[in-house]
Amino acid sequence: MKTPIKIFLPLIFLLLLLQPEAKAQESWNFGLDGGLNLAWINSAPVTGEPLPGDFGTRLSYTAGLFAEYGFNRRFFFQVGLNLDQRGFSYKESSNNKSVDLTVRASYLEVPLLFRYAFLVKDNFALYGLAGPSFAYLTGGRIKGEKVYNGESHDVNDKITDAYNSTAFGIKIGLGFEIPFADDNGATFFDVRYNYGFTDNIRQAGYYENSNIDANSHVVSFVVGVKGYIE
Repeated sequence: MKTPIKIFLPLIFLLLLLQPEAKAQESWNFGLDGGLNLAWINSAPVTGEPLPGDFGTRLSYTAGLFAEYGFNRRFFFQVGLNLDQRGFSYKESSNNKSVDLTVRASYLEVPLLFRYAFLVKDNFALYGLAGPSFAYLTGGRIKGEKVYNGESHDVNDKITDAYNSTAFGIKIGLGFEIPFADDNGATFFDVRYNYGFTDNIRQAGYYENSNIDANSHVVSFVVGVKGYIE
């Protein structure tokens, strides 16, 4: 696995190479964004009792605000504060037992993103973005149903009993923006992928006696608006 230093060295080198352009946007802009999250975890190594079931995705949402500084009309640095909903689903079925659960994890996320517009026209721009993401678990629930020997039991547990409280990831994405007519702001749409580094999901009454080391994944479909401040 590449270290964060190796990942960001090319971005730092790009920053050093960039020269100010004739229509430089050396200014701050502030904005709001939000959209849909598709979250899951990878096939997880498990210790303790085996898990014969299947891990699946969870559809949720993300919403937040951000501040962005433009070094020129192509290169930007952005810091955000997001309410980010993540998690996954789990289903299991055997002769005398079935489990159908959804893990709903709520995070307060701070992404630090570098954004580079590789195609800039008068009426639109295409860009890529990348950077680290830091998140703190604010709450969540593990909800669903377990059936043992024909008897059904509801599951409604606190997620804080099972998850680590902090998460670190790397976020990358692609998008486009359309400037307003007065060129004092823009609306944008992008697709972002967040790769979470190893999390330990502890036993919490729904995995029986199992510990899971799993990497989280989130694909976000984001739309937003921003305005410039000279």
